[in-house]
Formats: sequence, C-alpha cells, structure tokens
Amino acid sequence: MENYTASSDLILLIARCLVSPIMLVYGLSKLLDIRDDFEDNPATQRFMKVFDHGATPPLWFAYANALFQFGMGLAILLGFETRIAAALVALWLIPVTYFGHPFWAGIDPAVNKENFIKNLGIIAAYLMLFCFGAGKYSLDAVLFG
Repeated sequence: MENYTASSDLILLIARCLVSPIMLVYGLSKLLDIRDDFEDNPATQRFMKVFDHGATPPLWFAYANALFQFGMGLAILLGFETRIAAALVALWLIPVTYFGHPFWAGIDPAVNKENFIKNLGIIAAYLMLFCFGAGKYSLDAVLFG
C-alpha cells in the first residue's frame, strides 16, 4: 500500500468492528427465529418466487443463510481470512439488496430506497476490506504473518 501508515491498522480494526455487527446481529436473529426472520421475510419470498415459483424455502436454506451471516460476521470481526470473507459478503449482499429492497417496484418505496442505498455503502465497506485486508490487529496477521 503506497500511503500505508501505522494508523491504517487501527482504522482497519475499527472498520471491522463497525461493519461486522451487521452480519452478526442479523445472523443470530435468524438462528433464534428462523420463521419470522427468514421464511416469512418478504425478501425471501421474492427470492423464492423468482427461483422456485414461490415455494416455501427449505429449512436447510434458512439455517445455511443464518450460519453464513453469523460466521462471516465473526470472521470479519476477528480478522480471519478477511479478504475471502469480505468478498463473499459483498457478493452475497448483491442479491440480498436487489430482492430485499426493490423500491423501483413500488414496494414501500421510501423505506426500500433508503435501505437499498444504505446497502450499497455496506457493500463498499466490505469491498474495501477485501482490498486492504484486516491489518495487523487480526488473526490473519497472527496466523499468516
């Protein structure tokens, strides 16, 4: 990194601490209440309508989604395989944002437009972690030098 300074590691740690709760909180919430937080979620229903003609999502899919969110949030927080985790989260957030906040379809346009734009910023944060890694205050630095 051309303009890398000692404070960059601290900033990367702060960024990881600020962006990881998004995945941790929502992943844990889904694990604790799969039906309300996943199966009955309008975004899940829109996704299933497109990919499985509106069928109820299989329970394994719900748990896989919740475990993915929680696991990736934990990986980012701890700085473990940060670049891979950040890339996976950014890629995962693209369909989540599309199906979850379709303001252009007239579905609660004010709230969904705000959340769509917010998610673009979250995707950007994960892409930056993908580019810069976790910094020296991370498991990546301890395990992989």
